[in-house]
Amino acid sequence: MPPVKKPKAQKIEKQSTPKKTIDKTKDVVSGQLKKKVAKAKPQKPKGPERGVVIVKHLPHGFFEQQLRQYFRQFGRVLRVRLARSLRTGNSKGYAFVEFEYPEVAKVAADTMDNYLMFQKVVKASYIPPEKQTFNFFRTSLKKVINKAGKEIYVSDVTKATQRSVKKQNNWDESACQKRTVTNLNKIKKLQEKYKDLGIDFNNLLVEPVKKTKKTPEATEAAEASTSKAAGKKQKQSSKKEPKLEDLLGTTINEDSDDEDYVDASEDESELEVEEEETEDSEDASDDSDEEEDLPPPPKKKNKATLEDKLKRKPGTGGVQKKKQAPTAKGNKNAATQKLQLAAAKSLAKPLPKGKAKKSKK
Repeated sequence: MPPVKKPKAQKIEKQSTPKKTIDKTKDVVSGQLKKKVAKAKPQKPKGPERGVVIVKHLPHGFFEQQLRQYFRQFGRVLRVRLARSLRTGNSKGYAFVEFEYPEVAKVAADTMDNYLMFQKVVKASYIPPEKQTFNFFRTSLKKVINKAGKEIYVSDVTKATQRSVKKQNNWDESACQKRTVTNLNKIKKLQEKYKDLGIDFNNLLVEPVKKTKKTPEATEAAEASTSKAAGKKQKQSSKKEPKLEDLLGTTINEDSDDEDYVDASEDESELEVEEEETEDSEDASDDSDEEEDLPPPPKKKNKATLEDKLKRKPGTGGVQKKKQAPTAKGNKNAATQKLQLAAAKSLAKPLPKGKAKKSKK
């Protein structure tokens, strides 16, 4: 059988879904970027073009004031920044100078390039406005006046620490109350933050004492109490009268540095020692065979009175140290001296005549 052609199936057109038209003008932005864009500050409109010159190999002593005064001869100088060390504040040897017009900056750069200044060859180059990508005049250094009254440059951190130290060392009533109030507010915020954990900061809170103004009645009562206390002290001091012994206690009992004072009792003791020595010498001259009576005991010294101690030499006005009595060689007892002399004479008897001749031969 011949092949039979089958009829083709008819195509049924389906209804197409409507396509959404996408606006190409809208840009897709994430939520985080939206927050950042909202926080970002609006950019300031660009001002007129300025000319900037960078100057290198500056000699020592050529600082901000000198740069401004020197480059003023070319034209109006708007800003000057000398590069300084953050640690020491000293100059790094290069600076930026901004002129009002770019043409003036070009002229200044051409004239100052390879210029000999104080044995240094200065290098200067012009920075056009299109190459000024960032702010050349931004710095974190701050100008501070030191204790000597001199202006110095320090970092913003050191300036902040100096300011806080000065603030903390201020002990006026108003400053102390301000500090306490700020600290109390901080503690209250911490208490709210850690309320869920059950931490209580009430024990740490110490409210500042507020001074009340004194009334005139209270001031009068305080003055009266002070006057009464002063009167009692005066009465007690008037009752106690100083004695002469108390006033002169230091001069009598202690030795002073002056050497003008002479004690009367010492003069008497020296005379007695001399008399005893003379007596001993007279007794030694007598024969040792004769027995003599022992000398009488030395007289007891009378206690020196206050008047004797206060005796002074004529023409002297100070207080003299007590001199120690000289130790005499013949200060031994008379009895012991006599016995020693007798023993010496017995040993020194002359030899018999016969024995003396033999010894001569």
